[in-house]
Amino acid sequence: MVRGTPTVLPYEYFNPAEDAEALKDAMKGFGTDEDVIISIIGRRTNRQRQQIAEEYKSSYGDDLIDRLKSEVRGDFENVLMALMTPTKNYMATEVREAIQGLGTDEDALIEILAGCCNEEMEEIAEAYQNLYDTSLEDAVASDTSGDFRNLLVALVQGSRKEGHFVDEDAARADAITLYEAGEGS
Repeated sequence: MVRGTPTVLPYEYFNPAEDAEALKDAMKGFGTDEDVIISIIGRRTNRQRQQIAEEYKSSYGDDLIDRLKSEVRGDFENVLMALMTPTKNYMATEVREAIQGLGTDEDALIEILAGCCNEEMEEIAEAYQNLYDTSLEDAVASDTSGDFRNLLVALVQGSRKEGHFVDEDAARADAITLYEAGEGS
């Protein structure tokens, strides 16, 4: 799942076995070498981090995420857990947090759902269903209303046209319609 231009590119010399070993060594004994953790976790793509976690489990019989949790605390732990979560699961969890409880974090919903292509939306919806045993569409629809709900449901359905073609006449007509419905009314 890639949006725009990634800031973390695949590490050219990636070797999950070497990274898993370096992380194990960084967490061995008294204290933790946080610089090693940062240099590895912070400089690998999400896909590479998942491969490191798999390698760590198969090589050492221990869950890397559990091991990291036992070594670090606070904001550093929160960042590491977010980085180690598969992107689709992280996004599904963020949507859940935006709609759960009293009130809805509409800005979070817009940021997450409007920024996804159809393929990403399908992955997030599948992850949401697996994590929470309910559809993303039903969850979003039950926590929002009106035109905002209609927009979010349309986004969640993941059926918008994609590509780089822009119909400038249609865009201009839409802009006029929106203006007249808002400021121009």
